[in-house]
Amino acid sequence: MQKKIVQFQILESNLKMLQERADMISQKIDEFQLTKQAISDLESTEPSKAMIPLGCGNFVLGTVENMDEIIVNVGNNIALKKKRKDAIRLLDERITDAENDLNDITKKSHTLIKSLERLQIELQQMQG
Repeated sequence: MQKKIVQFQILESNLKMLQERADMISQKIDEFQLTKQAISDLESTEPSKAMIPLGCGNFVLGTVENMDEIIVNVGNNIALKKKRKDAIRLLDERITDAENDLNDITKKSHTLIKSLERLQIELQQMQG
């Protein structure tokens, strides 16, 4: 019975980690979608002054002049200049990848939940 209890606790811990990962991916998807919307909105925006973030809540005032090119992080701290439509396409790819990851995590979570339910029944039967 002790072995089953330990197994149950391990599965429970794994489920919690998957749920935390799913939450982080969902937040990332939201961030990608907000960024995509902001880039799309640039199409109808005239060059204007903007607050440019420096970090830790600090900004500098600047002027955004080129609304057609976006500096995009492509990984490994490498940023490239992309046309607006290419930046949106890249965000769409990232959204799709993240959604696929989220679907995989959901499937794994369902499998763990079924295993936990089976173990719980076994433990209850062992207790009498």
